Amino acid sequence: MLCVNTPAKVNLFLNIRGPREDGYHDLCMIMQAITLFDTLSVWPNMENKQQLTLTCDHPALMQEDLADNLVAKAYELFFKWTELPKLGLTVHLEKKIPVRAGLGGGSSDAAAMLQVLNELTCANLSYEELRQMATHLGSDVPFFLTGGTALAKGRGEQLEPVYLPELSLSLAIIKPREIDVSTVAAYKSYRQQGHYEIRSPEKLLHALGNARIATEIEAFLWNDFESVLFEAYPALARYVAQMQTLGISRPLMAGSGPTLVGLIEETPENRRILAEYFPDSDFEVFWACTHPAGMMPVVPVM
Repeated sequence: MLCVNTPAKVNLFLNIRGPREDGYHDLCMIMQAITLFDTLSVWPNMENKQQLTLTCDHPALMQEDLADNLVAKAYELFFKWTELPKLGLTVHLEKKIPVRAGLGGGSSDAAAMLQVLNELTCANLSYEELRQMATHLGSDVPFFLTGGTALAKGRGEQLEPVYLPELSLSLAIIKPREIDVSTVAAYKSYRQQGHYEIRSPEKLLHALGNARIATEIEAFLWNDFESVLFEAYPALARYVAQMQTLGISRPLMAGSGPTLVGLIEETPENRRILAEYFPDSDFEVFWACTHPAGMMPVVPVM
């Protein structure tokens, strides 16, 4: 059996620059992997040697059609792309990354599946071949092949890794349970407001490379979705205000979903205060750090 830990990500910078003819948007983003992981466990399926059996500990995902799951799509695409005979596999997905939260959990799981299949089949596909394959699964999937920090353009698939060996940020991640925003709905809302502005990520990139404290970075964090989603979901604006009272000067939407991120040290006192302000009954609260890589190495488990 192989077990793989697949990281979430946050967008420290997200600028929507305009619609494209293919229906997507031109973007400029700084994507950052974080130490919040799903776990993908894979072992041979001896009963059915050319089929995928997928299970998950998240009830909502188990109710989905298998064909709609990104891990299953990655499985089908890999064998169609390589023209190799299918392997019969049983895959179990343990979800820690909240779904539909803008944290890229599904995309990370799909990227991990591609890399696992590359390993199991001895296909020896290069990074570039895997990257091209990953673009057919979703705009975020290529990022998770390497993780770390990256500048992303196009619709998110044009990646330029950013080497930041000393970057170490602690983050509180807050996902309201009652607010569910799909990526498609978020982009539709932004398109309807009709205003696009090109912003530069350079000041944030410079701050990330040189700053040693969060306050030197917070001034340059950006997410265009905030302008439409805070209006559509007034509760999000209230949660931002609550985070600010706790000393998080620049709460940030993590991506296209309703998840909020704050740069704050994980201490027993901070954990206690956040749990008081954002109780488990209404919020999912996670603590994580910036992660300098992508999926954890594929490790055999006996």
